[in-house]
Amino acid sequence: MTDLVPSMLGAPVQRAEDPALITGQAIFTADVTPAGTLHLAVLRSPFAHARVNGIDTDAAARAPGVWAVYTGKDVADLEVPPEPNPRRNVPRRYALAQDRVLMPGDPVAAVVADSALAAADALELIEVDYDPLPIVGDIDEAVAAPPIYADQDSNVAYERAKGDWDLIAAMEGVMVEGTIDHPRVAPAPMEGRVALSTWNDGRLTVHMNSQAPHLIQEELARCLNLPVNQVRVVTGFVGGAFGAKFDLAEEEMLTAFAARRLGRPVKWVEGRREHLLTTGHGRSMISRYRLVAEPNGRIKGFLVDWLVDLGCRARYVDFMTITPRIGTGNYDIESYAWRMRGIWTNRSPRGIYRGAGRPEATLTIERALDHLASVLEMDPAEIRRVNFVRPVQFPYKSGGGYVYDTGDYEANLDALLKAVDYETLRAEQEEARATGRLVGIGLASYVEVCGFEDWGAARVVVANDGSVTVQVETLDQGQGHRTAFAQIVAARLGLAVSMVRVEQGDTSSAPSGHGTSGSRSVAQGGSSAQAAASKVAAKAQRIAGHLLEASPTDIELANGRANVKGTDVSITWQEIAVAAYEGKVPDGDEPGLEEEVRLRSGGMNFPFGTHLAVVEIDRETGAVRLQRMVAVDDAGFIVNPMLAEGQRHGGLAQGVGQALWEAVRYDESGNLTTATFVDYLIPSATGLPLFELTETETPTPTNPLGAKGIGEAGAIGSTPAVLNAVCDALSRQDLQIPLTPEQIWRRLG
Repeated sequence: MTDLVPSMLGAPVQRAEDPALITGQAIFTADVTPAGTLHLAVLRSPFAHARVNGIDTDAAARAPGVWAVYTGKDVADLEVPPEPNPRRNVPRRYALAQDRVLMPGDPVAAVVADSALAAADALELIEVDYDPLPIVGDIDEAVAAPPIYADQDSNVAYERAKGDWDLIAAMEGVMVEGTIDHPRVAPAPMEGRVALSTWNDGRLTVHMNSQAPHLIQEELARCLNLPVNQVRVVTGFVGGAFGAKFDLAEEEMLTAFAARRLGRPVKWVEGRREHLLTTGHGRSMISRYRLVAEPNGRIKGFLVDWLVDLGCRARYVDFMTITPRIGTGNYDIESYAWRMRGIWTNRSPRGIYRGAGRPEATLTIERALDHLASVLEMDPAEIRRVNFVRPVQFPYKSGGGYVYDTGDYEANLDALLKAVDYETLRAEQEEARATGRLVGIGLASYVEVCGFEDWGAARVVVANDGSVTVQVETLDQGQGHRTAFAQIVAARLGLAVSMVRVEQGDTSSAPSGHGTSGSRSVAQGGSSAQAAASKVAAKAQRIAGHLLEASPTDIELANGRANVKGTDVSITWQEIAVAAYEGKVPDGDEPGLEEEVRLRSGGMNFPFGTHLAVVEIDRETGAVRLQRMVAVDDAGFIVNPMLAEGQRHGGLAQGVGQALWEAVRYDESGNLTTATFVDYLIPSATGLPLFELTETETPTPTNPLGAKGIGEAGAIGSTPAVLNAVCDALSRQDLQIPLTPEQIWRRLG
C-alpha cells in the first residue's frame, strides 16, 4: 500500500454518474436506435426436451414488414462460444436449435422485421413439428438418466475430486452430516440484455450492455471469422448485470449475423420473461457434507460432495472449482476432501451470478458449523472463534488450495459482537422465547476470493487545458466506477475530482482488458489507473521543474498547481499541460502528457466479514420477518465508503432474497413456473430492515491501493446468516432455502 494516502482517497465523494441518471440523460443501449433499424424476435421452444422434425416459415416470411426468417440450418456454420471440447465434454453451441431443443425457451427461429411488434406477430405464423422426448430435470436422477447428448456416455459432464476422502470418513469424533440445497436463482437486473448490431463498410459495430466489451469483441470476431480490428463493441450505461451480461448470448450473436446479412442495423431487446426463462441462472447445486470435530469444537475433517446442475449447455465450467477451493471458509481445518460433479439437465444453462461459487461454499460450511455448534451446545460465535485462521498464519494456504493474503477474522467477529451487544441480544432472545415467540439469531462468517485476472489496464490523458480523461478496461454497471477512478487519479495528480472524466466501454478507445467480474475493478483497474496517473504526475513534475528551474523532487502537485516546496513559486496544471504539448519538456521526455499502464497484481485478494441476522417467525403462517441484518465487512482500503456502502446494501438484499424468497422452479413437464415477478419473488424495500453496517480494515499487499473486492460480500454472508437464524428460532437443522412460509408452517405443524 502507498505510504501516503491523499485525503481525497477514502472520502465519500458524491457519485459523478447520478446527474445523468436522475435527469434521464443517461444513454442505455435500448435508447440507441439509428435510422433504418430492424428488430429481431426469437421463437422459443415450449418443450424442455424435444426433437425438431421440421419448421415451416413460409407464412412468417410473407408477413408485413418481415425482412428475414432464420432457422437452425441458416446458422449451422456459425460458431458460438465456448469452443467445443470433446475431451472435456463441452458440446457445440448453436445460435438456433438444430435437430433438438434441450430446454424450455431454447431459440428455434428468429424473425427480423421493421418493428418489434411486426417481428413478434410473425413468430406466431411459424409452425414447428416437435416430437417430445423424456425430460432430465432432477439433478440426482440426472446422474443415471440417459444422456441428453447422444455423443456423451452420461450426463456427468465434469468430475473432479481432491483430498483423502477415506481418511475423513474413518475419523472418530463428534460428527454431523447434512444436505444443502442451493436453488437456481435468476440474476434479474433492472435492465435486461440488449444488442444493436450495425454492418457498415465491412466493419461490425455492436452496441450492447456487456460487462466485458473486449471479451465480446474477441468472441464476435472469432465467431464471424473477422479480424478483431473490424469489430467494435460499445457499451453505455448499464442497468445492473450481476454476471448475467459477461458472456455472449445467442440472441446477441443473431443480431450481428442478421446485420451482416441484411446490411441494416438489427436490434434485440430482452423481455423479462425471456430473461427468467433463458439467461444463465446462478447457484444451482446440492452439497452433501460431513464434518468431524473434537469435543471442544475444533474441526478435524470436512468433506463435501458437490452436485452441480449445469443446465443444458456449458458456460464457464472452470468457475465451478471456485466453490471447493474456497470451501474451508475462514477456518484452519486439518483435513479437507471434496468431489464435484457437473451434470447436464434440460434446464437453462448455469451462468455467473453475484458471488459465483463463493456463496455456495459459504452457505455449506456455515450451515455445517452451526449444526456442529447445536450438537455440542456451543455458542455459534465461539465455535467460529475456535476454528478461525489466526493472523500470524497469513499468508495462509487453505485446504482448498487458495493462498489467503491477509485477515483478522477474530477481530472482525468481535467487532460485530460489540456492534450488536451480543450478550444482551441473546438475553432478549431468551426473554422472547419465554413468552412463546419464535425469535432466532444467526451468524455467518465468510471469506471470498477476488481479482481472478492478474492484471489491469488504464490510460490517463491530460488535455492542453489541464483537464484529465481516464480510459479504463473495466465496465461500470452501477457500482460508481466513474467516481472511484476519478478520485484515484485526482488524488495522485493533486486535482479536483471534477477535473477528471472517466471513459469506458468502447473497444475503439478503451485499453484492452478483462472487463468487470469477480470484484476486480478497483483492485486491478483502479490500481492501474493510479499507476498511470503516477507516471503522468512524475512527468508533470519534470516539466514543472524544467519551467521553474527546480529539481523535480522539489515539485509538489496540489490544488491544481505545481509548487516548489518551501517557496511560494508555482505554476498551474494548465501551464504544465500547454508546455507539454508545445514540446517545452526536459531532454529525454517526449511532447504530450499521457500514459497507459498494464499493471500486474501480486495475486488474488481475499475479503472477509461476519454477518448477523435476527428473525421472528409467525406461528400461524410460518412467515419470516427479518428484524435486523448486521454486516461487518473487511475489504481492505476503501476508496469511497459511500460507494462501498451501496454495494454492500445491494449484495445484502440479494443474499436475503435468496434466503427467503428466490427460486427458479419448473413443473414435472419441465416448464418454467416462475416466468414473471408474480411467481419469482425478489426483495423489495418493504420486506427488508434498515441494514446496519460497520467494517474493519485489513489491507492487502497484492495491489498498490491495498484494496480488496466489496461488490459481492453482501450476497455471500447474508444468506447463511438468515438460514442459521431461522434454524435457531425453530431449533431445527433440516431447513432449506428459500425459507418460504409453507415450508416453515409444515415444520411447525
